[in-house]
Amino acid sequence: MLVAFHLYDSKGTLVAESSGLEQFPDGLTVRCKSGELLLAVPRDSEKPVRYRLYNRQGSLLTSSDGGRTRIYGLLRMGRRDQKGLRSE
Repeated sequence: MLVAFHLYDSKGTLVAESSGLEQFPDGLTVRCKSGELLLAVPRDSEKPVRYRLYNRQGSLLTSSDGGRTRIYGLLRMGRRDQKGLRSE
């Protein structure tokens, strides 16, 4: 699985970012300073990805516990090509 991310915490602070599309064969877990789980990519690609995605203002956009995904009012979806990333 290829993953690219810019992860912010609930205060809008940048916690982690990838340098483009990357593979994480050993899995990946990102937590903010307070310990909140922001992203969990399992080693086993058959298991679900868990996440809590905040914007730069610290508003929660979407979250998933691996079984259920919640989408909140500020999330915008659409195609946007970015340098090094393809939207298909």
